[in-house]
Amino acid sequence: MKKKVLHVLGGMGRGGAPSFIINNLREIDGQKVQFDFLVRKDNCAFNETIEKHGGHVFVVAGFPGHLIANYKQTLKFFQERGHEYEAVHVHANALYYILPLILGKRYGIKKLILHSHNTQSNVCLLQPLHYMNKLFVDKLANVFLACGESAGKWMYGNRRFEVINNAVDVQKFAFDTASRKEIRSHFGISDDTLVIGNVGRFEDAKNHRFLIDLFFKYHSQNYKSILLLVGDGSLKTEIELKVKELGIQDSVYFLGVRSDVEKLYSSFDLFLMPSIFEGLPFVLIEAQCSGVKCLVSENVTTEALITDLVITKKLNDSIESWCEEISKSSQVINTKKRLLYSQVVKEKYYDIQYTAERLTSIYTS
Repeated sequence: MKKKVLHVLGGMGRGGAPSFIINNLREIDGQKVQFDFLVRKDNCAFNETIEKHGGHVFVVAGFPGHLIANYKQTLKFFQERGHEYEAVHVHANALYYILPLILGKRYGIKKLILHSHNTQSNVCLLQPLHYMNKLFVDKLANVFLACGESAGKWMYGNRRFEVINNAVDVQKFAFDTASRKEIRSHFGISDDTLVIGNVGRFEDAKNHRFLIDLFFKYHSQNYKSILLLVGDGSLKTEIELKVKELGIQDSVYFLGVRSDVEKLYSSFDLFLMPSIFEGLPFVLIEAQCSGVKCLVSENVTTEALITDLVITKKLNDSIESWCEEISKSSQVINTKKRLLYSQVVKEKYYDIQYTAERLTSIYTS
């Protein structure tokens, strides 16, 4: 009999946790498992995929901004539909929103899964709530998952948990010569231009302010370089203004949220990720799968450094030293070598087929 799983998360935009779920949804056996979604933001970018696989998206009021409305609507949802589900799978960056676990337990849902996707909180005012809930997290859930060791220790302390890798579709993200030519031709990028790329939300944790300062410095010394920025977020307008103020708007492309990001990786010569903090970033796994050299901050968990493509630097190192590292990394890897990295990623168990099989076992056992 098919098992229904309710995934609970803030929204279903194109961020890390939604990508994780959708990657597995596409791979998982639909005769065994069906996914539904309970979200607090009406921003689903995957409606067509979800509906194709028989799932539904249910939206409740935001938390903590609409605390009372959220409680009433979430309670009503579990009262009316809780009996349908074999498992509730709550995806979280911190232990703030635990209501679905409490209600899942109240209404007899067998598996209450908590999944850590980050290594620290990005909402300082709510941190005391996280540490309070952490004291009795084993009373909330009975399956504990994390995207990496650091993310698991952040959320669960010394409790036992299982790491589920932020796996990708290795075949999809493998380097592709045709995609490289297509993207670079579309933007009028010459073969001798260094293409630096970043994929991520425009939020404080991703450190776009530093990223722009760094590119400005590097570009002033190496004018045959451009920066492609993929994503959206609350700081995007600020970053766009900063780019204009620095006079580099002709060399920085804001590409927004894209559905063809795998093609963009093939067009990159260097992936730049100076994050202030991360869980285990999907985008870094995707970039390595595409054979892109990667320069990242030391704040990115070492678990994500699964190939020899990645160089790390401290954020308090000088911009000049970062520029030197970009110059060292700017030699383009030949096509044949880039193609090899998708197999390396697969061998490190970051292939979506492996992850989908493991999740199926968790949901159905």
